[in-house]
Amino acid sequence: MRAALVLGERGIEVREISMPPPPQADEVQVRIRAVALNHIDVWGWRGMAFAKRTLPIVAGAEAAGEVTAVGADVDTHKPGDIVALYGAL
Repeated sequence: MRAALVLGERGIEVREISMPPPPQADEVQVRIRAVALNHIDVWGWRGMAFAKRTLPIVAGAEAAGEVTAVGADVDTHKPGDIVALYGAL
């Protein structure tokens, strides 16, 4: 899969990254169809984010997509559901 990676100040590059593992019991997996950048992404890009992260990081705190898999304990979503998410929480 491809992702926009923040490599450092003023450095963003689209690269192939590995697929995530299957979801844990309380997780859902989402195929991302659209991503939005906002101020938290810019702060991270400049090294100013409230949560310090190790670079590179995947850009895009907000996204929308389709649930592709759910963990054993998830009863609120099912594969095929269309969802929006805010991943900076």
